[in-house]
Amino acid sequence: MFGNIGQLFLAWFTYDLERPDGSVTAQIGDPGHRWLTAFGKYTWNSADLAVEWTEGGVFDAGSPATAQTVDGSILLEFAGCNSGTITYDLGTNNANGVVPIQRIANDNVAMCEALQAEVFGPGKPGSL
Repeated sequence: MFGNIGQLFLAWFTYDLERPDGSVTAQIGDPGHRWLTAFGKYTWNSADLAVEWTEGGVFDAGSPATAQTVDGSILLEFAGCNSGTITYDLGTNNANGVVPIQRIANDNVAMCEALQAEVFGPGKPGSL
């Protein structure tokens, strides 16, 4: 998150160790990888993001050159300090759904809960 400008960046990456041959097709993104990034404004507990697809690259290589296209949206919503959802619509590919997310490291839970209590008052779960 870039708090001073109210923007959030999200990345969703997968890749194959070797590029598939040219006859292989994919429903989402490039046959050899899925590089989706999203950027947009956020409010206290949610962000509405535009999705950008990156195609044509090879992991850790300068060629082939990549191509990027904006197509789709992601709504990121936090239900509290430990969980949330990603609702995605990947545009012209007609792929959409909801992915539950949860915190995997509890390092900042106390700070998150303190901020939640400061803004919304103590004992109001789900406000953040």
